[in-house]
Amino acid sequence: MGKAAMCIEMLCHLNTGRVYKVSELAELLETSPRNVIEYKKELDLATFHADYDALIKSIPGRNGGYQLNKSVALPVFRLLPEEKEALKESLDYLMSKKDFLKKKELEKAFAKVLSNVEVEYDKDALQSIDHYQLTMSEKEIEERYRAVEKAIEERHVIKIEYESIKNGTKVHVVHPYKLFLYNNSWFFHALVPNESKVWQFKVNRIKSIEILNDTFTVWEGFNPSNYFDGNGFVNNGPFVHCVFLMSGVRKHLVKERVYGKNQVVEELEDGRAKVSLDMQNEDTIVSYVLGCGNDIEVLEPLWLIDRVKETAKKIIEKYEN
Repeated sequence: MGKAAMCIEMLCHLNTGRVYKVSELAELLETSPRNVIEYKKELDLATFHADYDALIKSIPGRNGGYQLNKSVALPVFRLLPEEKEALKESLDYLMSKKDFLKKKELEKAFAKVLSNVEVEYDKDALQSIDHYQLTMSEKEIEERYRAVEKAIEERHVIKIEYESIKNGTKVHVVHPYKLFLYNNSWFFHALVPNESKVWQFKVNRIKSIEILNDTFTVWEGFNPSNYFDGNGFVNNGPFVHCVFLMSGVRKHLVKERVYGKNQVVEELEDGRAKVSLDMQNEDTIVSYVLGCGNDIEVLEPLWLIDRVKETAKKIIEKYEN
């Protein structure tokens, strides 16, 4: 692919409006970061004008990178057949999700994107099935979502009656910062003033919500990325190194999915697999082991062996009585 074609493809990615790191663009274009910098220079030289800003803005800072100048209108780019197919499948996928609340907006946007493109729906829509669906209705989730969204936009304090797994139902007065989708469920970051901490709240666990007249200012040190890593929530407890022997169905599942940090699966001669990984949250680890039933044997840590034995004993006693 020539330089002109690479520049056009780079513009297509930047046209999404998000900020891309140079390394991200290099990976998408399958080229080097140095070439990406050269493409930016070429595009800026071709479009820069004494009275206008450059076509591509350089955003400084840790979360910076390149972003398309929103004041510049770009021509419509032709969609390749596989790109049209990807759009169709993404629409089908998102429309099937109970927690995706902007279905109407998505359909309108999709229609605009493909308004000048011939698309034939000559095959069945992609099926996406949630194994365990939420009990709360989509309407109730949307009501809570919209209330939180409104409070975030207008910087209003909210009072929520919230049901926590560990602490039961309690009333919290919080400053909502940002909504986000995690594991197919809506959450939001919020500052809890009386604890001076930012916590994650799950939208479908809100029993009731009230937008108060009080307003707030977002803490300047708040950065959503500080609360996540590649394995989920950062504040989900310290990582615990675990070693398991896996057999049966669980042995195959652990080879298909990542259940923890630094996961390594080693096939053994007896047909089992030795799995080493770092997991978070002791209760979650115990639940995972118990859920594997007879297909797992814990080798490390020792406290986990004791917890599993203790829990299994209580389960047996419950049914014997």
